[in-house]
Amino acid sequence: MTGKRAGRLEQLGMVWSVADERFEENLEAARAYYEVHWTLRAPRTATALDRPAGRRLSNLRRPGALNGHSTWKAALEAVDEHWNPDWTPDWQRHYAALCELVGEEEGQADVLPGVTVHRMDIGKRLARQRRHNTWQGLMAKQRELLETVGVVPHPPEQEAPAEVRKAGSGAFERGVAAPWTQHNARTGPVRPISQSPLPHSLE
Repeated sequence: MTGKRAGRLEQLGMVWSVADERFEENLEAARAYYEVHWTLRAPRTATALDRPAGRRLSNLRRPGALNGHSTWKAALEAVDEHWNPDWTPDWQRHYAALCELVGEEEGQADVLPGVTVHRMDIGKRLARQRRHNTWQGLMAKQRELLETVGVVPHPPEQEAPAEVRKAGSGAFERGVAAPWTQHNARTGPVRPISQSPLPHSLE
């Protein structure tokens, strides 16, 4: 069958593959989700264009779901190269939100804890990612992605050591001070002995 004849049949509503048609519908919803969230690593409950985009994408990530459908995989990667990353969904969503934030700032943004995107605290997550030990625990590709938006780790020598608190530190002092505080509240402060008047017999 010539391409022209196939085109005419498609204009009449001919469907060559029901699975391909359904995939194209889901891909349209996936694109709509990506435009808002900058990632296809959507929660399973996510929707777009009144379609269950999150559930459909989750199904496509199942092992073997794309066997024999190389064009489907290519289409998804064309929308989001990291639609099915090796790291956690949570990490990818925070990274995508960071990219969105940096893109709006036209360069590296000074993202402080408390700065949120899509109800995610990007600043808090970023501060944790920049810790030397956390950075070393990331995959090489994750570090590369962060570096593309100007994120680099803190040098180990710049990280203040965590303050070590001894068990019960301050508890004894507070326990001793409490009775005196209660006594002073009832009778007034106790003057030091050196300020008390001497009895006449000792003058």
